[in-house]
Amino acid sequence: MKSLRSVLVLSVVNLTTISAFAAELVVVARGRMQAAVALTEKWKASDHYLESTGAHYLFAGKGIGQGDFDIRARLSLDAFSGSAAAFVLGENKFGFEGKHRRMYVQGPNFPDGKTIAKPEDFITPERPFDLLVSRRNNSLTFYIDSKKVWSTPFDLEEIKSVGLRPWRAKMRIYEFSIGGNLIEASLPELTASSMVTSPQKILSQKQPLQALAGTKKFEQALLGTTREHLNRLEMTKRAGVLEIAPVHLPTHPKGDNNHFGWPVATMLDDTIILVHRSMPGHNRKLSGNADENTTYSTILRSSDGGQTWSEPYDVRDCMTIEDRNRGGSVPLSHRYKFDPNNDSPLGYKLHLNAIGVTRDGGVILVSDHGVFRSDDKGKNWRHLRLAFREDRHDGPFVYVGPRIIDDSKHGLLLFAHHTIYRSHRPVEIVRELAVYRSRDGGESWEETSLTLPDWCKPAEPDVIFHEGQYTAIVRNQAPANVLAQMRFNFGESEITDVANTQMKTKISVDTSAICFNPVTRRFEVVQSKREDMSIHLFSIAPADWNSSKWRHEGCLFKRAAGFYSHADGFHTGGAVLDVKRGVQHVFFYSGHPGGPAGVFRMTRTLQTPNLARLLER
Repeated sequence: MKSLRSVLVLSVVNLTTISAFAAELVVVARGRMQAAVALTEKWKASDHYLESTGAHYLFAGKGIGQGDFDIRARLSLDAFSGSAAAFVLGENKFGFEGKHRRMYVQGPNFPDGKTIAKPEDFITPERPFDLLVSRRNNSLTFYIDSKKVWSTPFDLEEIKSVGLRPWRAKMRIYEFSIGGNLIEASLPELTASSMVTSPQKILSQKQPLQALAGTKKFEQALLGTTREHLNRLEMTKRAGVLEIAPVHLPTHPKGDNNHFGWPVATMLDDTIILVHRSMPGHNRKLSGNADENTTYSTILRSSDGGQTWSEPYDVRDCMTIEDRNRGGSVPLSHRYKFDPNNDSPLGYKLHLNAIGVTRDGGVILVSDHGVFRSDDKGKNWRHLRLAFREDRHDGPFVYVGPRIIDDSKHGLLLFAHHTIYRSHRPVEIVRELAVYRSRDGGESWEETSLTLPDWCKPAEPDVIFHEGQYTAIVRNQAPANVLAQMRFNFGESEITDVANTQMKTKISVDTSAICFNPVTRRFEVVQSKREDMSIHLFSIAPADWNSSKWRHEGCLFKRAAGFYSHADGFHTGGAVLDVKRGVQHVFFYSGHPGGPAGVFRMTRTLQTPNLARLLER
């Protein structure tokens, strides 16, 4: 086990024959650590319990070997707040309550991402409850206050780590013990975020970063990569297979709006039309405040393959004052984050940006500010002012994927997922793929939905049309944190051709781009992997689709890790193919989670084997 700074490891005690087991380990007794490994400054002792908030693990000082065992804990959570508080068993987790208010299981030995119950059926906030995790004859069962919650086959021979983890909610641990065949523990790092620099120090790092604006060092600082990787990018650029270049950096931001991010694009003839956010930051604790200059839809255009770009245009400038400030200057979907005291129900029930071209030469944009159309390749825009307005759209909030497709049979199709809000906050993703159709050029939209298996919590689908069928790569959100592949036809009521891929992340699965490469005749995905802040290329032959086994072609980019604390990016969905030039343009953002952050273009050859060989070397 790695040595951990500021960690308390107390001697294993109480190894006596208790009950039917050979040994019993008392980890916590009456709120005092007995045989525990924890970051002591993160766990505070109070009367009869230990208390912590955040991703601060407390592990038992021993693991469990073969045979039956009982793990007992008495604990409480102060609230159901999307906490992801969990019991940890090796690489598996039993979640008391996840981001979307569901009790879940996660990990390689559990049905990863499965919802098993509603937490309120077993747990009352602030009231202690008794957890029993029991294995008998390779069957593992979880009980809360003697009520069975869930059971699964479990024949893992050695469990090297057993622990508890709070998250956003406060966890209190009163008692914690293990009875069974005890073995030496092999514990992971207690938590990545526990070692993170304090918010105050992170905030102090922002000013020097922004001070580099206008220099070459600014671009490099936002990318946050190593000299070795910069040299690697120089090599791939000279070989003509991969290039990264800035599109829009916050050199002269308006107020605190120096976080440019979430870029998506489309292409009409030779013109790329790109849209991104210009806002105070991603991590609200580290960002400035929203103001009248905060916009979720900044538009830029390029007619030379992304070498040069037009001046940025705020799409709100084509709106009337009444529509622009409907309910407030912050869009309805994000008021919980940047305008929490605003309870107005007025606005557009949309979030994120989707963009696409129409068969008659138009460009359609769906964003937090509403729906917009351009008939001159993105130079000028008009607001389709009634679409998705709160008095015209009765359903849940529509979180859009990056791409809009104009289907010759069905009209404009917008692909999205539904998010349920309660008390003006997002709380739950519906297990369905939302598809909206417009047959009047975007003025109005009809809702259709395709149900999905309960294990799939879809988000921000990136969709293409291939050989008469829609093919998508979708975020299967936490606790699964994996990209799922799916195929479907418009008008179906259910998606059955859906499976998780091996493109999995440990934290925060991100929006990624799918294409059918006309050169390799393979589906290819550019995946952003936030856990170590890297971007990868995967591919699969259409004949192998049902296997869900994508081939890793190589790592395209790597920056310093620390997502949401001191590093931010990528959101690679909404890439475009430039077949005439033989390349794909992938747009991503990179920088600081509280700003500054900038938008970049990654252009890679469609000769994927050439790129893969060079990356391997």
